[in-house]
Amino acid sequence: MDKKSIVVEELGRAGPYSHSVVVNSMVFLSGQLGVKKDGNNSFEEQFRRAASNVEKILGKSNSSMKNIVRVVVFIKRQEDFEQMNKLFQETFAKASPARTTVVCEFPNDVTLVELEVTAITD
Repeated sequence: MDKKSIVVEELGRAGPYSHSVVVNSMVFLSGQLGVKKDGNNSFEEQFRRAASNVEKILGKSNSSMKNIVRVVVFIKRQEDFEQMNKLFQETFAKASPARTTVVCEFPNDVTLVELEVTAITD
């Protein structure tokens, strides 16, 4: 089994984990947030920043957005579901991945969305 851990230094980390782990031709990403300290933290902005993080990590993992096979979307508020659907369609339309959406609590009051992605390599 071929296994490689990927860390994208520019993104920083909140703990001792890899941004992704590549096993054979599969890429498993850690959950990505889009919170920006002292910035616009609307649901849309957080979603877009989290998706941008996903794209950067996939690029360092020999993959891309079109290779995504599954996304788990964690949202804090049920009322953001419709907006999440629109943003999801814009962001992941080319990949047409499987999706699970979970309404949950986060460990802080600022986080509204988290994206967890599985992809294949190029």
